[in-house]
Amino acid sequence: MSGITPIAPSSAPTVFKVRCQSTRPGEAVFVVGGHEALGSWSTAMALPLTTSADTFPEWQSSAIPLIAGMMVEYKFVIQREDRQGSPQWQNFQGNYRVTPVAGKLIQAASDWDKAFAEITTSLPETVQTRAEGKGTKGTQRSEGTGIGPDKAEAADKVEEPADVASEDKAAEDKATIDKAAADKAAADKAAADKAAADKAAADKAAADKAAAKHEKEEILLKMAESSVDKAAAEVASDCPLAVTLADRPMSRRNFSQSLMTLDVDDIPGTGTQGTPSTPGTQGTQGTKGTQGTQGTQDTKGTQGTQGTGDEAAKASPKMSPKEDASPRKSPKAEAQDVESKDREEPAKTESTEVPEGDASQTPNEIEEPLKVPEEPERRGVSLRHITSFSALAEIAPAEAKAEHRKGKKVAQSHYDPYNLNVPVVVVTSEVAPFSKTGGLGMVAASYGFEFARNGHRTMVVAPKYKHYEGLRYIGETRVRVNDQEENVKYFYLRKDLEEGKGTDFLFIEGRGIERDGGLYNDNDGCEYPDNLHRFTLLCLAAMEAPLVLDINGQGRYGDKVTFLANDWQAGLVPVYMCYKYRRHNCYSQARVIYVIHNLGYQGQYYGYDACRFLGLDEKAAFDLVLGNCINLSKGALICADRVITVSPNYSKEIQTSAGGFNLQDFVSAKAASLRLAGILNGIDDCWDPLEDADIAANFSVENFEQGKAENKAHLQKLLGLEVNPDLCMIGFVGRLTWQKGIDVLASVISWLMQDTGNGVTGHVQLILMGNGEKQYSEALRWAETSYKGRVCGYVGFDPKVEHQMMAGCDLLLMPSRYEPCGLPQMYSQMYGTLPVVHATGGLVDSVKDISSGVQSATGFLVQPLSSDKLKEMLFQAVELNLKRKEDFHTMQRSAMLSDYYWPKAMDEYERQIDVVLYEPPTIR
Repeated sequence: MSGITPIAPSSAPTVFKVRCQSTRPGEAVFVVGGHEALGSWSTAMALPLTTSADTFPEWQSSAIPLIAGMMVEYKFVIQREDRQGSPQWQNFQGNYRVTPVAGKLIQAASDWDKAFAEITTSLPETVQTRAEGKGTKGTQRSEGTGIGPDKAEAADKVEEPADVASEDKAAEDKATIDKAAADKAAADKAAADKAAADKAAADKAAADKAAAKHEKEEILLKMAESSVDKAAAEVASDCPLAVTLADRPMSRRNFSQSLMTLDVDDIPGTGTQGTPSTPGTQGTQGTKGTQGTQGTQDTKGTQGTQGTGDEAAKASPKMSPKEDASPRKSPKAEAQDVESKDREEPAKTESTEVPEGDASQTPNEIEEPLKVPEEPERRGVSLRHITSFSALAEIAPAEAKAEHRKGKKVAQSHYDPYNLNVPVVVVTSEVAPFSKTGGLGMVAASYGFEFARNGHRTMVVAPKYKHYEGLRYIGETRVRVNDQEENVKYFYLRKDLEEGKGTDFLFIEGRGIERDGGLYNDNDGCEYPDNLHRFTLLCLAAMEAPLVLDINGQGRYGDKVTFLANDWQAGLVPVYMCYKYRRHNCYSQARVIYVIHNLGYQGQYYGYDACRFLGLDEKAAFDLVLGNCINLSKGALICADRVITVSPNYSKEIQTSAGGFNLQDFVSAKAASLRLAGILNGIDDCWDPLEDADIAANFSVENFEQGKAENKAHLQKLLGLEVNPDLCMIGFVGRLTWQKGIDVLASVISWLMQDTGNGVTGHVQLILMGNGEKQYSEALRWAETSYKGRVCGYVGFDPKVEHQMMAGCDLLLMPSRYEPCGLPQMYSQMYGTLPVVHATGGLVDSVKDISSGVQSATGFLVQPLSSDKLKEMLFQAVELNLKRKEDFHTMQRSAMLSDYYWPKAMDEYERQIDVVLYEPPTIR
């Protein structure tokens, strides 16, 4: 018996199929079961199924050999393609079962949500024989002679006499030369044929790669579209800010409202510039009946003011940050209240308007009007039509930038771009200094300077909101919007740089673009009703400009350019590229990079026929529509050749329900197709303590201890604080909104100010500068009144004071709940002021936490954001400042040696341009 060979069990091929629409971009369906080929119930070893753009949501495995006659249990799971993270199992008890049959092909088909499978059997496909006629060969041997052809030919030759051979020598030499020439020609032809074949093979490989990429992208988009409702439900539960934005009236949904309706604002037309008030006084604007204007006389009923001394203390609101007794409303209920108020009182812009990021707080009602000091003095600059303090930041002139970068280790480029000969066209709704409401205008101006400085021919295209000085008319064209031909005019301005380089600024004039109010909103903060029309004109005119305008005598930009489309206002650029230009073989070598500065605002418009209004087909309209409205951000995400966010961490956050604002699956689809990147914004060259003209004493990393001490003393005097070098000075600059975490900050003020004998708390000074919601403005006033000489509640904003705070403070607080990039945390590090920030967005990318050790750390990360955690990190930071000076100074040096200037960021943009020009374009 020992010599008998055991019979191996026969195998039977089995194919697993499932219909599943629950996958998200970057995920796949796997089959896992009780057989080794199915991973033996290990999801890490599970068998992946595949789908295609034509068959989705049907998923199918290849034919898997299983043991005939042996029943196998199995189930399907959804997990990331790289098998990372937690798998999602089918949601029913028990498993599927299948018993393979010898000689049969088994197909086990089921539905993700159903607990039974349909089993079908068929004969497996036959394998064809290699050739017809077993034992025959395609080539036969010669019969008869027994010798090869060469030998037979040699045998037929007869040796000729020598004298005859000499007569033919010349002819033979000529024949030899002719043969050599023929051989060379043949070799050249063979080489050319090989080169052509290699090129054809390379072209085919590139085409196959592009086709495979396109196929994958189509599948990813189908997954994203199939999950729209699920994504919206997740956002509703995970992102209070998204709920607030969605519940706003449509006229307030596409733009930040946090500085549109202020507790402190300016009188229209005054534009007065204030100075910091004297200790104990608080500049305020507006009477009780006319909020949103600046009060200039003693008005008994004026709210939002602070008296001096005991009188001010008595008049301060009863709202301590720790004792806010006002009821809290749910985000939805509060937003509904706001919408109702907006409908009932459309002319009023009270602070009850939900500001950017407010998802839970409501303004506190002040029972008694505050007493007003005579001739109240306002603090800071005008904030009219400003949505972010970033708009008020300075930009160094080109000459100053060039001078600042000479001989520096920082602010230098270290990447050698491959495509400097490809022009860059920046499309933006605002560009400083001509038009700016927030950070976008500042970033667009930096793009214009930096790309030109690197060597690109650079054009910045923006709307002509008014006639800017120095503009000249250079041409016009016609575009079609809403079934009508429209005329748009181009106005031009050039800013020259060194070495013959320069930036071409192009401003678009068209129907409805110029307005008397703000860039996007009227004086009440409501969006202009024709904004979709205005920004459609911008996008079409921007895309026509490189083709039709001879600019600066250098000719047209041409159709090989890189478009940089910024935020939803330029979101139609990638859409028109795919559906209008590429389809007509125009811009075939051009690419579009879509830059997301803030995904919370998406360009949502109801009541439009997308096909008719935008002149696009139904497929394009499908890309643009989300729910029952046009969503320009969605269209841009789908059609862009590459998507860039303003920090690496933000590119990850917007792939989640907590940060994706209902578009997280479309962002994930872009990431899964390797078309998503994040680049931290740069800061301007004016933020340099060695050259800053706004600070009391200039300093560098070599003498920062003395320099910061002088600036601290100056700031203490300026703001009426006790001049004491032994106190830790903490600053905050930002909008007073829930998004900025001001409620969490306010909750720790009393704890921070109270001396309990630990040598840390109570040894602190606090400077809080900002504007926004009334309840938080009152919290600042309360803090200043309660802790005279130790707290400055600066309700307003002054860019100069911001520079002085960066130079004089020891710590900077940024407890933002949501921060796509953030700039103050980078400013502060240049000045040796260590940031204490919530671990979110760009704050994660720009602050090295103390947990990495004092030798490399540059700040303190708070995670999660709560009062207790903020207290913990503040205690650690203040203790380090007061009791471990050397360690604190080590961190300050590391912070000051960081490089956050624009050249570093531009290296990454140049890399992205090189990648996008190398990769195949997005095809729709």
